[in-house]
Amino acid sequence: MKFDAILDPDSSPHEVCELGLLAESYGLNAVWTSNYPSSRDPFINLCPLALASSRIRLGPLVVTPYEMHPYKIAKALASLNELCGGRANILTGGPTGVNATMGMDFSRMVGRTRECVEILKRANPDEALNYEGNIYQVRGYKPTWATDEPPFIYIGANKKQMTHMATGIADGLMLGDTTERRLGSSLRLIEDNLATHGRSRDDLAVSCLIAWHVKEDKKLSSSEAKRHLALRGMLDIWFLETFLDAEECKIVDANRANIFTAYKQKTDVIEGVPDAIVDKLVENLSMSGDYDDIDGHIETLKRYRDMGLDEVAFKLHEDQAAAISVIGERILPAFQSH
Repeated sequence: MKFDAILDPDSSPHEVCELGLLAESYGLNAVWTSNYPSSRDPFINLCPLALASSRIRLGPLVVTPYEMHPYKIAKALASLNELCGGRANILTGGPTGVNATMGMDFSRMVGRTRECVEILKRANPDEALNYEGNIYQVRGYKPTWATDEPPFIYIGANKKQMTHMATGIADGLMLGDTTERRLGSSLRLIEDNLATHGRSRDDLAVSCLIAWHVKEDKKLSSSEAKRHLALRGMLDIWFLETFLDAEECKIVDANRANIFTAYKQKTDVIEGVPDAIVDKLVENLSMSGDYDDIDGHIETLKRYRDMGLDEVAFKLHEDQAAAISVIGERILPAFQSH
């Protein structure tokens, strides 16, 4: 099993470089920059690390064809890939918070993503790309300088339609904030869809985003996890119903605005949601607690590995250097024999 680090969206290019090199020193597989409405450009933010590192993979997430034409994504990705000598990743997929910032709707999510990935994968230095899609067109794109190993392209997918499309064309698929029960059903769905496309399980790397809030101080961990609950799977009932009863799901659904307000105001006080429910959300949608809880998280990750998960992308928040060090010193050694 491989492990990645998704950096906080407020990380500067210098911080990304420093944290990326720390992750590389521990043997992490990849570092990702977060593409939020008010964050720095996720491609440019990786440039210092691309030049300074030698092994670790790196890429932006999530970059969607809603905010950038796939031709422009292809140029930016190929340029980053050249800087790092063929170690670039990208995660694309459906709409994000950037859509709201740009005043865009969420229409044709699967079709947009499919055409975007087809353009990214067909761009090459040897033959001009002429692509006539239902949504996007590219004519005469031939980056003769893009001769490094091609970037690795992930699609973010949790539900049936996006999963069916992703398993047919992506190099990797990243699940988001899943629960153990949903992970099992998602992996079965992925295998079934791969078979319909004539692909084997080895043809697709499957990753899963997991929020990492483990700290030396359990109270600080709990506070950070509560502040970021609004981001956990967008609190989709499809996830919540695996560990909350129907009445508890209704309470969460009725208080989405309060949960989002807590995130925006950076407070761990969530109005309208009982503490017992908040604690269940933290426990089931993230990895939290203090260092004594790490062995339990390792056992969870081993179950995920045995279920068929290939990679984990830990979403980091505050104290990122400490988080990378703990992951490098406690998590990675537990999986080195595999």
